[in-house]
Amino acid sequence: ATFRHSEERAPPLVFATMRRPIISTPFAYYLASIYVVHQSPTSITAFAPHAFISRPTPTTAAMSSSSDPTTATTSNTCPKTGNPLPNLSIPDPLLSLTPGTWAYDTMSRRVNEEILQRTYEENEETFNSPPFAQALERLNELRSELENASTTKLRHLQFDKDTDGRPSEVVDREEREWQDILKPYIDNNDTWLSAPWLVTEFYAYRRLVEALGYYDKSNPATYLYDPFLVAKRAGLDSSVNSAENMLEKVTSLPKTKEGVALAAAFALWGNKMDLSIWPADAENSSMDVFAEILHAADDNLLHDDTEVLTD
Repeated sequence: ATFRHSEERAPPLVFATMRRPIISTPFAYYLASIYVVHQSPTSITAFAPHAFISRPTPTTAAMSSSSDPTTATTSNTCPKTGNPLPNLSIPDPLLSLTPGTWAYDTMSRRVNEEILQRTYEENEETFNSPPFAQALERLNELRSELENASTTKLRHLQFDKDTDGRPSEVVDREEREWQDILKPYIDNNDTWLSAPWLVTEFYAYRRLVEALGYYDKSNPATYLYDPFLVAKRAGLDSSVNSAENMLEKVTSLPKTKEGVALAAAFALWGNKMDLSIWPADAENSSMDVFAEILHAADDNLLHDDTEVLTD
């Protein structure tokens, strides 16, 4: 995907992901698929749109743990992007209903108690200023929903074309696409936990954009205000040692099995640098955090097929 708009106009979450010193996360692909399409209709994305993927309904997904052959795609090519579609049936989506799973912990606790709480603390003075009064109220409403994630039903996103600072066709397109994404789960009375985890986590970040009035041009204080700027700056500052060390290794990787193995390890363990899990701070600015993670890689792998890969 190609970004064709300026950094100032980009949704903050895009660059929260794009600016990570080491990137290896599905979130980046989602943001590219959703936001690049809206900001630049001529851009091409590799994310097959919801309407062209045959997949289980929320009810079916909750009742079955095996893939249904009838959910297989009927075409080898996505009509919208021209990209190839899977030949096998699409697996049932992960839900957030089972205590002890990463999905359950993320949607029932981590998004609210860690990510949104940290976002509030990093912006506390601004959020408590008069121009942010309504934004803070909406943010607290969102956090209240997440505190009661098991019983709070999803709702459609709210769009105000009169105050949205984007072109009307961009707003219309995003509204249609989010309605398409959410409709089956809203019709099914799904909650934050019973809808697919992939949907609800992305939805939570888009609800944060909505709550803060990011696109509200009628409020200069909230318009295009980036709530992740503090975290991104800290991530950039604290990444220097890790980046320098890694780049030295990358430029001198041998064209051997060992070189391929090390490159694969970089990609695999890069996701450990996800700022939503390991927030950047000044304490890490003098440390090569990534080197420590890479050094412990063998101990932390459940299964290692590196030899198969390099062969």
